[in-house]
Amino acid sequence: MTACPVNGEIIILDNGGYGGATITKSLTVNASAGVVAFIARTITVNIASTDKVVLRGLSLNGKVFGDIKGIAFTGGGTLVVENSVIAGFGDQGIAQSAAGSNLIVSNSEIRNQDVGIQNASSSDTNSNTVIENSRFEYLNSYGVGGNGGTANISIRNSALANNNMSVFAYTSSQTRPVLIVVDTCTIAHNNRGTDAETGGAGASATIRVTNSTIYHNGDGMFISGAGAAIESYGNNRVTANTNGSTFSGTVLPLQ
Repeated sequence: MTACPVNGEIIILDNGGYGGATITKSLTVNASAGVVAFIARTITVNIASTDKVVLRGLSLNGKVFGDIKGIAFTGGGTLVVENSVIAGFGDQGIAQSAAGSNLIVSNSEIRNQDVGIQNASSSDTNSNTVIENSRFEYLNSYGVGGNGGTANISIRNSALANNNMSVFAYTSSQTRPVLIVVDTCTIAHNNRGTDAETGGAGASATIRVTNSTIYHNGDGMFISGAGAAIESYGNNRVTANTNGSTFSGTVLPLQ
């Protein structure tokens, strides 16, 4: 990574195993179509607020060395993850921990670990997460969550199945609200499909769902705490959940 110039591109042309890395500047890592770029160690992205890193076409598997995180996003810029697989790490597939950061994930699969994607900055400053066309499976804690900092998360055109919890919003602080919007997703065969919880006075954790299917979960919606809510835009399909098939409220349709 050190040899690549700022805003440069590293193109992976050959199948093989590649080590972890620490990225501290704007660049793109691109595995060409048909190439298996196997990475078994953590990739750390620690960049300035004006920087952007793109990781494309990677296959990360933490089972080899037992690393805790697949991608540790610790800097405040923008990280884009495309067409990648992240599996088998000890805790998070992608850990977004920097205040003011922007994470974009598309066309990716995250499975077989504790957490899929976690937005947890421990800060009052908002961090954004956008997920599209991705799949989350067999996650022991949750698939996508805002947990421990101000967070705005959007999940669109994605499938979340066979997890403990799929979509998780939690906060204990009045100054650290969490909002997750779920759009055109399938949430099925989880212990809890959606879970919103608060742990302090004035705290706000909200999940809003539109045009999505929530079915065959233990709890379709689980809500705990005075400031917790799971709301519908009125156009969802909710069926065959053992418990929790009623939204806490309805909001105006998206414009």
